[in-house]
Amino acid sequence: MGRVLAAGVLAVWVATGPAGHACSRPPGQDTYTIKHELFGEIGRHVITYSCEGDDLVVETEIDGEATMLSVPVYALEGRYREVWHGDRLISFDSRVDDNGELFEVKARAEGDHMRIDRRRGTIEAPASIVSDHPWNYAVIDRTLLFDARRGKLRHVQVEPAGEETLVIGDAKVAADKYVVSGDLERVLWYGKDGAWLQSQLEYSGSKVFVTRQE
Repeated sequence: MGRVLAAGVLAVWVATGPAGHACSRPPGQDTYTIKHELFGEIGRHVITYSCEGDDLVVETEIDGEATMLSVPVYALEGRYREVWHGDRLISFDSRVDDNGELFEVKARAEGDHMRIDRRRGTIEAPASIVSDHPWNYAVIDRTLLFDARRGKLRHVQVEPAGEETLVIGDAKVAADKYVVSGDLERVLWYGKDGAWLQSQLEYSGSKVFVTRQE
């Protein structure tokens, strides 16, 4: 099975959660490049999938650095770890160093809600909530997400915006485009199989793209 197709199967599986068979995806890794419209390629975003018994584990490493005249002007280091049982996120941990400012989030499924511990205290959210990390195709069906970096609740609207062709690795791939608005503003592209292919967001007025490599 190709890597794009495999990721799509995983994304659809997470959204639907087949009963009694939690972790059906083989171990694997997907790599994305991070490009800034002014500074060019500034880093990598790597997602690793594995199984722990019946649970799916999704681990993300984000490393980026922007330089001007060889002098670093911005650095980002992020680590996320998600554990899924069927269609439910049961734990989420993140540690992000955003240009020297440290953020940590811990979320745990507890009964009929999700407990989210963050720098500004503890909050509760519906059990169905997921993080805003777009690897999971289910984000386009949610109106409430939590920020993977700060743990803040984000109310969003997601609208389909047609089809576009992206270059993924050396191949041209048909992608469905979605525009996210509300407390988060970004553009997402997914393959016809549900695989996350690309994101566009803005940082300090400049566009940043995170794009799948193969």
